[in-house]
Amino acid sequence: METFDDVRVDRTTLEDFITALLAKGGAAEDGARATARAVVDASARGFDTHGVRLVPHYAATLAAGRINPNPVLRFTRQAAAAGHLDADNGFGHLPSYRAIDEAIAMADEAGIAAVAVARSSHHGATGCYTMAAAKRGYAAIGMTHADAIVVPHDGVKPFHGTNPISFAMPVEGEEPMLLDMATSSIPLNRVFLRRATGQPLPPEVAVDEAGAVTTDPHAATALLPLGGTVYGYKGAGLAAVVDVLCSVFTGMRHGAALPAFAGPDLSQPANLGHFFIVLRPDVFRPLAEINGRMAAFLADLRGQPAKPGTRVMAPGDPERPLQEDRRHHGIPVDLTTWASLRDLATRHGCAIPEPMGR
Repeated sequence: METFDDVRVDRTTLEDFITALLAKGGAAEDGARATARAVVDASARGFDTHGVRLVPHYAATLAAGRINPNPVLRFTRQAAAAGHLDADNGFGHLPSYRAIDEAIAMADEAGIAAVAVARSSHHGATGCYTMAAAKRGYAAIGMTHADAIVVPHDGVKPFHGTNPISFAMPVEGEEPMLLDMATSSIPLNRVFLRRATGQPLPPEVAVDEAGAVTTDPHAATALLPLGGTVYGYKGAGLAAVVDVLCSVFTGMRHGAALPAFAGPDLSQPANLGHFFIVLRPDVFRPLAEINGRMAAFLADLRGQPAKPGTRVMAPGDPERPLQEDRRHHGIPVDLTTWASLRDLATRHGCAIPEPMGR
């Protein structure tokens, strides 16, 4: 959990505000709304690195030409349980939600389905889309590749993207279990967030231009894979799996050949790939049994002996208190991002919402 000075904004108000900013910037209403939905959802769940703070960047890519403001999404069902979605280089959020919808429709018939998304753009937190499936009663796996910012194990030049993987599973009577993790030591956006908030990086997560480990977010030029300097082959291996599914299976280039996320040229389409798998739990075991086994599994996991002052948690548990706080007290927006949003609003003639407080 990040801590920094911020303002608090009501969730619905914030989503409407961001939608208006992007629409006034030229984006089609459905793309603007899906992007706002995803970034606010990420912030609401505590993933500030992939939340509202990305909006100024998205607005910049829209203005510079990287984002097609009026994409035409084209879905092709390739087989009974497989499909391909051409995102037409619009924002990555709308095609990712659409991919989940199409995968669910196929999984209703086949029990399991996969959708490869091509010609897309940065889609924020991958867990937004697996969670959307889980809230409808389906298990889901999602992933996306990204431009090279992570050195391979024992390498000195970035080759992999942060290449996140997400898994979500419905749980009767509570929020779905959610895993949403980068295959790098940390997500790249955490470096940007630490730059904005003036906080140092954790040790053993990033390197400088000379390849030396650094905790200075301004000196960091690349990330280490999950596992750090000693066990980074594990994270690098997972990153390779993501790159294969998101580039080889989609027809896109692999991470080392993709344009840089943050520039300097934001006019070039990102041409990213995403990959989603949706499973209908009740085709594997009766739903009542699935629900009972999930409850038993989570109870057993959470009941394991823990170190003093801690408790064993399931994936998604660490964010639960934060989610509850933000549900009642609004979504925090750091002051740097809030100033950028205000500037965008002034430029586009959008009303600036009144924060709930700080």
